[in-house]
Amino acid sequence: MQTPYPRDMVGYGGRPPHPRWPGNAKIAVQFVFNYEEGSENTILEGDGKVEVLLAETPGGRMAPGKRDLGIESAYEYGSRAGFWRLHRLFQERQVPATVYACALALERNPPATEAIARGNYEIAGHGWRWLEHYNMEEAEEREHIRRCVESLTRQCGRRPVGWYSRYAPSLNPRRLLVEEGGFI
Repeated sequence: MQTPYPRDMVGYGGRPPHPRWPGNAKIAVQFVFNYEEGSENTILEGDGKVEVLLAETPGGRMAPGKRDLGIESAYEYGSRAGFWRLHRLFQERQVPATVYACALALERNPPATEAIARGNYEIAGHGWRWLEHYNMEEAEEREHIRRCVESLTRQCGRRPVGWYSRYAPSLNPRRLLVEEGGFI
């Protein structure tokens, strides 16, 4: 027999479980939006680099240590306009949604935080900041989870019930989230 392989390559095979959706629905739709603006990599936080995910040029265009006002503006647009447009749509139509919330980002926008707290939203932690958790040491990742949960609970009046790591998770989050407790 071979050494056990750490990944599940079989899953349910040819027998997936019935999802038992309400009313025997044939399809489920989930609305999720990320709230990261104000917690991304930035010179202002002493990160030594700027966020490059939405950059027009891969890898960024600014010299190391320089702010990229174009990237900052793109992220600011989300908190100033994009969030509110989605919030109005979801609230007017009474559509429940999930917010993948970076705690520091919400701390920097109290009106949006209040709207999320009052709205029909499920809150999922998305980190203390929008950083690469897979590059963190385990103790740092644990601390970021703890800070995120504490901050979101304080700000929104209820704790996050889900978690979404940036890009690929590290090898640690499942265990660290169980250790933290309170997630569904």
